[in-house]
Amino acid sequence: MFVDAHAHLSDAKYGGEIDEIVNKYRKAGVGAVVNSGYDEESSVKAVELSEKYEDMYFTVGVHPDEASSFTDKTEKLIKTLAGKKKCLGIGEAGFDFHWNKSPEDLQEKAFEKQLETASELNLPIVIHSREATKKTLDFLKERKELLKSGFLMHCFGESEEIAREYVELGAYFSFGGVITFKNAKKEGVLSVVPFDRILTETDCPYLSPEPYRGSVNEPSRIPIIAKKIADVKGVDLKEAENIIETNFKRFYRI
Repeated sequence: MFVDAHAHLSDAKYGGEIDEIVNKYRKAGVGAVVNSGYDEESSVKAVELSEKYEDMYFTVGVHPDEASSFTDKTEKLIKTLAGKKKCLGIGEAGFDFHWNKSPEDLQEKAFEKQLETASELNLPIVIHSREATKKTLDFLKERKELLKSGFLMHCFGESEEIAREYVELGAYFSFGGVITFKNAKKEGVLSVVPFDRILTETDCPYLSPEPYRGSVNEPSRIPIIAKKIADVKGVDLKEAENIIETNFKRFYRI
């Protein structure tokens, strides 16, 4: 089956009506979708979706843009939701200095707390890093002991050199629609990352792959992303599908 390791079907852009989206991705061969929480509300909604749809799972966390909202109550909620049956990890958490919606010190606090929670609960963590290359890498290197259950660099868009450093730290990497963009030039990065560390994601409703770029994204487009990975790795689509499914189950312990 194809897998979407990082999605946001709880996003308001879908208006809460996603039965048609679910039917479409099932017809496309997508057999598992992980909805990632980015604040308290989206984390709760991700749980609700997992209870409604058998092939949906979730992670719970607070995105760096929302770090200002992270409180002791938030930390307690994350731990409570993480105890639900279909929770696969913590996050997305990390750093984002593109919009600077939350001060750096509060991003650090929220990220560290979520790393500690992931370690405490023996769950992997999903990491967001935007315009924060050195900060994120240094932060994780200094806290390697908190990464014992694994970490996923979601929507990875860094250089080959940075990819190698993350490989050494034990990272998994998820790639989305960006790798299909004509000017993306991600072949080198895909070549550097070991095939047994690669996952596919949509990050929907964002980052639709070509030829849907600019439209609201959805999990049914995962095969397009998998095909790009297959082409770069020099295998057929079915082999890539099987390898990525195995990686997905290993990383998320399904």
